[in-house]
Amino acid sequence: MTPALRKTHRYAWYTLAILLPMGWLAAILAIPDEIRQQPVRREQAPPLPVLAQSRQSGDLLINLRRDSAGARRQLEIFIQKPLTEPNTAVILENKPTDQPLGLLGARGVRRFDLDSLTPPVKLRFEDKIHGRVLRRVTME
Repeated sequence: MTPALRKTHRYAWYTLAILLPMGWLAAILAIPDEIRQQPVRREQAPPLPVLAQSRQSGDLLINLRRDSAGARRQLEIFIQKPLTEPNTAVILENKPTDQPLGLLGARGVRRFDLDSLTPPVKLRFEDKIHGRVLRRVTME
């Protein structure tokens, strides 16, 4: 190393010795106190108190719940193992039109409100990407 390069190298290290701790402190001071984020997915509705019917279909446990007065009904789906088709859509088969309820994730609990519905409840689980019906479930 020539004397000019040694001098430049020394000044570079002195500069870094001052700038690096200052940058570290500035990064710590730039962290906000509280981060507010909107949830990606809506919060799940709380389960209704009365379990009207329960059905096991593969890795899904499907519960039909209602309130104590019987005015509101709710479909509750427990995904017990990760689904092989994570883009599974739940569709309520009402004649003459079908009503999509929503998508199932990989795992967890999903609850869907069934307001004006008379028995039997016919559900169809579809893979929307491949366009095939995975299973059908009927609850009396």
